[in-house]
Amino acid sequence: MQNIKLSELVKHNPSTTIFLNEHHIDYCCGGDHFLYESLEEQGYEIKSTLKKLETFIAEQDEKHNKVIAGDIYTMGLRELISHLLATHHKDERALLSSIDGNLLTLLSAHYPRHKAELREVYTLFSTLRTELMLHFVQEEEEVFPLMQSEATKEAYDKVVALESEHEAAGDLIKSLIKATNDFTAPSDGCATYRATYALLKQLVEDIFLHIYKENSILFPKYAEGVDA
Repeated sequence: MQNIKLSELVKHNPSTTIFLNEHHIDYCCGGDHFLYESLEEQGYEIKSTLKKLETFIAEQDEKHNKVIAGDIYTMGLRELISHLLATHHKDERALLSSIDGNLLTLLSAHYPRHKAELREVYTLFSTLRTELMLHFVQEEEEVFPLMQSEATKEAYDKVVALESEHEAAGDLIKSLIKATNDFTAPSDGCATYRATYALLKQLVEDIFLHIYKENSILFPKYAEGVDA
């Protein structure tokens, strides 16, 4: 990987903000700093860290560009739940954490010029984040274990409730898309502004795919067992 400015790295690979945040590398105020020097300043060995970064970018690109694998429709209930936990739950948690930090940075840096937009975006995002985090825990600690233990009416009622939560999340996302002008940063927005909106777009796309897999594949598969 070339020794490019952090602002250029984020511009071409918005998902790298997750990696940079985890490694405490300032790509916002330090956007004009170069990658190699920034790694050194934080005490990282350049060659091995670059390899990790390249692997991270490749994994994110694969996740972002992949279509639903054909075998997902033939997965058993347990395998499908494991798939959802290992992909969407894990990835969305990382995105939510990174976006939250970025939006707080934007509020401080761009409040005078874009306070109306950023206040609305952060309010909507915070509500979505809270609901998703609670949703994840409910699935992981309560609903999914019930679904894997036995096909019961009790578990099915909880599944129906989850579908309602999906609809509520969809309404929040529609409002978020409108508030961000379809994830388009203002013309005077910095690299962090553009990267944050790109990550929001990535999050929304992942949530939509996540909801599709649960509503259209997982839940109907479980309902078949309840009806049997």
